[in-house]
Amino acid sequence: MKKRVEKDHEIIIKRRSKKGHAEEHSSAWKVAFADFTLAMMALFMVLWIVQPRNEMQSSSSADQQNNPLVDGGAGVFDGSSRTPLDLDGVPVTVSREVDAANDADKPQERKATHEASSEAPKHYATSADMQELAKLMEVVALHVDALANVEISVVPQGLRVLIKDDQQRFMFPRGSAVLDPHFKGLLEALAKVLAKVDNRLIISGHTDAIPYRGKAGYNNWNLSGDRALRARNVMVDAGMPAAGVLQVTAQADVMPLRPDDPQNGANRRIELLLLTNQAETLYRELFGEGSAQARYSAGGSEFVAPQHKSQEVEKAAL
Repeated sequence: MKKRVEKDHEIIIKRRSKKGHAEEHSSAWKVAFADFTLAMMALFMVLWIVQPRNEMQSSSSADQQNNPLVDGGAGVFDGSSRTPLDLDGVPVTVSREVDAANDADKPQERKATHEASSEAPKHYATSADMQELAKLMEVVALHVDALANVEISVVPQGLRVLIKDDQQRFMFPRGSAVLDPHFKGLLEALAKVLAKVDNRLIISGHTDAIPYRGKAGYNNWNLSGDRALRARNVMVDAGMPAAGVLQVTAQADVMPLRPDDPQNGANRRIELLLLTNQAETLYRELFGEGSAQARYSAGGSEFVAPQHKSQEVEKAAL
């Protein structure tokens, strides 16, 4: 401030600094902006926490729609399936979500259906039924990580299930009937399915053409038979009825998968043959009491011709 005197008057001059336009406003906007930023950060954190939960729910819903072994899923176990099977003990993922209204409406009906399915095994008669069962077995093999070890096909005699080695795992060590744990789990899983099937089963063991180099009197016939019997025991212990096995047979190297290379390891396998009615009837006629027999007694030998079912019925009526 400067003072200047002009004549008799004292003049006081005040100089004020010029302020910018922004300095004329207060800093309240900074507080509002900080509150807004904090609110947005809280919103993003809530969305980040909620998003994984939504993904888990959507993935479980997708499993329910795509997995044929999940309760209510589409596939061989849906409402339109002709062969609903109860796979007790199969290591599958089951949805825990239940419609409360439907569950409350018919709890007794569901329990009765479960008991009926467990008491009455399904009999597979047609080729279409066998195809459906083959798809089910492939799904079960996939769940135990053994799809590469199973080859399933529908044949005129029924359903043929071929269990074989892969490049990393062998069902049995060379010259041994000790079953690998991986294949033991596969047989147990298949046994859970076959426990609900009424058709009879033939289990056969096969080896390659390399001669057995072990104890005297023991050869590939003995080895293939012991392996087939081992597979049968594992499946029976896993819940498959013992009466469901019609025969356990040794094939040695006489039925190779690769006839041009009989010593190839691909010929070593266990085969399960699920018989149709016609195949089972033919088998019983060949080896059962319906086959031709020669009976010996003190008076001599007697030839007995096979009797058909019609003849048996007529004889019973008389």
